[in-house]
Amino acid sequence: MPAMDAQGKGWYFSDMERGATAIPAFGLYGESGLFPDILHCERIVDRAALHGWAIDPHRHANLHQFFFIGAGGATVTVDGTVIPVTAPVCLSVPRYVVHAFRFPQGQQGYVLSIPPDMMPELFGAGAERPAAFSTPLCAPAGDDLAARFETILEELADTRVLRAARLRAQVTEIAVAVLRDGDGGAGRGAPGPSERHMRAFERLVRRHLREHLRVSDYAAALGLGPDHLGRICRAMTGLTAAAFLDARVMQEARRQLAYTTNPVSQIAYGLGYSDPAYFSRAFRRSHGLSPSRYRAERGDPSA
Repeated sequence: MPAMDAQGKGWYFSDMERGATAIPAFGLYGESGLFPDILHCERIVDRAALHGWAIDPHRHANLHQFFFIGAGGATVTVDGTVIPVTAPVCLSVPRYVVHAFRFPQGQQGYVLSIPPDMMPELFGAGAERPAAFSTPLCAPAGDDLAARFETILEELADTRVLRAARLRAQVTEIAVAVLRDGDGGAGRGAPGPSERHMRAFERLVRRHLREHLRVSDYAAALGLGPDHLGRICRAMTGLTAAAFLDARVMQEARRQLAYTTNPVSQIAYGLGYSDPAYFSRAFRRSHGLSPSRYRAERGDPSA
């Protein structure tokens, strides 16, 4: 197994199918709520200090994360392998990968969390290198990269025009730096069967999102029983298969509300709802506010 250091190496992974249901799947660490924005960025101290500087093993069902770890280093556990990190480095951790951290008290750095669907140019099937960020990476990092994380923090607090565009630009620069200076994705073993089934399920959901198919329809397409698919989904995401379907519909609704000027009724029909009022009620149940209010608070259609 290659050591993780500031020269940019790939990581080795073991298959963690056994005991997968015991590993929590979070939105942000320790949280199960809906993801509120195009992305989230916080300083390591903001969350690690609340947990005694120890982030226990967990995974994210729908977040790709970049970690900037400054002076002081850390001990990183990835899919059961414990690796000491020599700072400063930037880590790229894909969704579904189980990871944990032990930080020294007062550790400086940042955590950047991105729903992959919000940046398909980096994480989608149509990306220039669609598999590039499917495996964790470690790359050397300097003050210039730290400054990009700080810029993201500042921009998240801003409400001016093209906020989303500037955020995307900073994320792209971070992603390019990690990919070019890191290993480029070598070093991970083949994903286990649960991850393979989950990714196939996601692809089908994305393709048939507006058709409101049943869990049994997706299970049949994957050659699985509905209960088997449900167990995989719960292990990998912390959600039932039905709840996962609902969450993906709401995620697409949020994306369209935030980044298009389409009327709410048009978004509802486009997502397969025959009644825009029913869509609005479903959205309110999920988010605690109406689609129009969400657009007013989070939206940046000009981006």
